[in-house]
Amino acid sequence: MSKLGDEYTPPATIEPQKMPFSCQWILSVLNKTISSLDAYKFSDASGAVYAWWQYQLCDIFIEVIKPYFFGNNDKSGKGYAQHTLWVCLDTGLRLLHPFMPFVTEELWQRLPSPKNHTREESIMICEYPSVVESWTNDEIEFEMEMVESAVNPSAPLRRLERP
Repeated sequence: MSKLGDEYTPPATIEPQKMPFSCQWILSVLNKTISSLDAYKFSDASGAVYAWWQYQLCDIFIEVIKPYFFGNNDKSGKGYAQHTLWVCLDTGLRLLHPFMPFVTEELWQRLPSPKNHTREESIMICEYPSVVESWTNDEIEFEMEMVESAVNPSAPLRRLERP
């Protein structure tokens, strides 16, 4: 949340097509995580949400966007990174809420609200996240998978061919 800053105000909507590769990728993976929760299997759902938070958001995305915050080169990149991070935090906390209600409520209350948007009083009465079609990008996910396999050759590929 410190990357958002005190003066940050999230946008009402985002356009992933204009965003950098890393932002498009994390939104697409978040979308896949949301769609995988339709099976209503508690252990699978908790594992999917945990894996998204730990391995995609924290291990990869937050590390990848650090240059936007420590350099003064790309102001639009920093804005896109902040917007994407806010969307990920808001959506991720709502995904995690059934598993960790008190922690997610406290953290969600600290997130800034979009301009001209009436925010619910509690995360408990917010709409549970659903798939956003414009966030899905199989090509970006494939390219990121290729990068991951180059970094860690022992990691198995999930797809055999380009989408």
